[in-house]
Amino acid sequence: MSNSLRPLLPNSPNPPRLEIPSPTQHRAKRTATAAACEACRKRKSKCSAERPRCSVCIERQTPCEYTTLPTETHLRAQKRKLTDLEMKCQAYEDLFGILRSRPDNETAQVLNRLRSGDDVQTIVSAVQDGDLLLQLAFKPDLRFRYEFPYLRDMPLHLSQWHNPYLESILYEKTGILWTLPPAYLDALKNVENEVQKMYLVPYHTVELDDPRISSMNVSSWTKVSSDNAMLRVLLQIYFVFDFPFHPFFHKDLFLEDMLAGNRRFCSPLLVNAILGAAWHGYSKMKNRAEYWSPDNLGYRFLAEARRLFELEQANSTITAIQAAAIINSTCNLNGIDEISWVYTYKALEMAQNISLFSPTPDESREWEIVAGTTAWCLFNSQALATFHTFQPPILKDPPSRALPDADEATAFYGEIRVKYPLGRESIPTHNGQVFRAVSMFRVIMNEITQVSFSQPRTFSRMSLGAAIDFRARLLTWYDDLPQPLQARNIALPSQLKIHIYYHIILISLFEPFMQIGYIHTEANPSTIVNHSKACFETLLRIYYQRHGFESVDITLVQLLHLLGFSALRDMSLAKKGSEAHETLRSTILLCGKGMWEQGQNYYASEVVFRLFKQSLDPDDAQLLREVTEMEETDGRLDHMIREVRSLWPIGLFSMAEETADRTLNHFIRWWEQSIQDKAQSSSGMELDSPNVIIAARYPHRLSVAQD
Repeated sequence: MSNSLRPLLPNSPNPPRLEIPSPTQHRAKRTATAAACEACRKRKSKCSAERPRCSVCIERQTPCEYTTLPTETHLRAQKRKLTDLEMKCQAYEDLFGILRSRPDNETAQVLNRLRSGDDVQTIVSAVQDGDLLLQLAFKPDLRFRYEFPYLRDMPLHLSQWHNPYLESILYEKTGILWTLPPAYLDALKNVENEVQKMYLVPYHTVELDDPRISSMNVSSWTKVSSDNAMLRVLLQIYFVFDFPFHPFFHKDLFLEDMLAGNRRFCSPLLVNAILGAAWHGYSKMKNRAEYWSPDNLGYRFLAEARRLFELEQANSTITAIQAAAIINSTCNLNGIDEISWVYTYKALEMAQNISLFSPTPDESREWEIVAGTTAWCLFNSQALATFHTFQPPILKDPPSRALPDADEATAFYGEIRVKYPLGRESIPTHNGQVFRAVSMFRVIMNEITQVSFSQPRTFSRMSLGAAIDFRARLLTWYDDLPQPLQARNIALPSQLKIHIYYHIILISLFEPFMQIGYIHTEANPSTIVNHSKACFETLLRIYYQRHGFESVDITLVQLLHLLGFSALRDMSLAKKGSEAHETLRSTILLCGKGMWEQGQNYYASEVVFRLFKQSLDPDDAQLLREVTEMEETDGRLDHMIREVRSLWPIGLFSMAEETADRTLNHFIRWWEQSIQDKAQSSSGMELDSPNVIIAARYPHRLSVAQD
């Protein structure tokens, strides 16, 4: 039988080797190319994808436009646009259902809003959230301005100095009668330039303009809640209120990865940390400040974030570093900063492990942006914390990562766009310019703290010449602020706080020289301090007039207690019943009102409020109760004994002449001792009601250090 098979050739003495990849080997990943501009796409030329204009369009001198977001490919942009169209169609279907099923009075109001030009999705969301009538009616959140308690006018002594803030657009718009309800809403509709609305309307009425969040499946990133509608609201709260002054991560790259399900710049740990922080601003929940309650979702988000951090801290990832910084900030708001410092130190340790503070040669553009953002925010955060707590800086030098000009590198910083009520389009908040200005300022602040505190809470007085040199650098920084951040143009809370901290640091620099009688031809310490205190108070009063103190602002209580206790000390020297005495009383009541209102958002502010109230004489304490409409509840101060662990000094710009313990922990110990004294004797105590113990006045100036 013949063989039908083909005969094999003899084997080669040197057969070629086949490289068979092992299962553990990975193929090289394709590098994603950024989307080209429209001009290069039409020309079919290679685009450098630089923004706002690519190098090809600059060379050809042609218009350069992009239809994609900075981190999007064209395919992802098409998917996003399809999602937007689907949501728009769904909004119209929901609108039809509302008009068909709602009572006549509500449908009439819906039609009025449609005719006035309101967005369909905005109206549908308002109705579904049950807030339509609240938004349609004229309510305090859309009031022309907030009125000062006690004395309605801006104090006259604030105008005795060269005060640029009394010449600002914001003060002109809030301090001079513009129009009153009901014509107020009609006047807002007729404002042609949307940017002008930031001078006319409180910031807390804005909506974040980012279509990615409205289609986000946030619940896939947390096990705490499956309510996507609420979770999206929390994300918006975070980006509107917390993020502008403390941006620990890059918003656009975070949201892109969150939307796509990628875990490079987004993670369940980071999302839960963000939601836990944002919960403090969720005003629909009355007890949102009670972080210790397991029934509080804020407690659950924070507990989940801390659990995930314990699991992931061995791996130094960028999202774990960002989450640790946010957890630390949230714990500070809860009055347990004595415990939360560990998150700061761990974040800095992990940052060093991945060379976050110094660039490496092989970094991608995306990593360069995210690492730069996070590195500078960690530096800025520790600079602020150590300055306020009178500690040596943890980081002596700023990151070696350069911060580009905000106007030339908008994609590096990202932008936060917000839309005001009855607005036709959104406006920018100048996020990049704020970020860069704050970072450059914190470099100087960090150096001042380093000179003043080589040991914790041990003040080293610098020479007056050194203070004058620092002031010269601060003045240069101030003069170089970009146009939107200059005194004439500021309006938003983040912009106002840039100027507030500028004056706080001048006060802290020169206050130590006031009592010694230093005289210098270039600078008079008393003049500098008094001028900056006048500007500081003016800024806080303008902040209140325009925006109020109700909405969450995680740095506001630091500012209020500084102004409040300063006014309290000055009031003790003023003649009772005099104009100066009454003006200082109005400042004290305004600060107390702000502490109380922020205390509805986070617990540390309520603790500071209780300390402040216990420092007032009985008449002023009663006025404060009337202004805040608070009710005395038994056990509230007792509860603070169990919960508060805080080393934050209260009411001090500097430690020049202060040797006493002025921390929240000292107040808690003082209160605990008062309770023990009451149990032994009724001397020094008053009974406000059968169930409420009111302690003797807390001394607002101590002369002996307490252990």
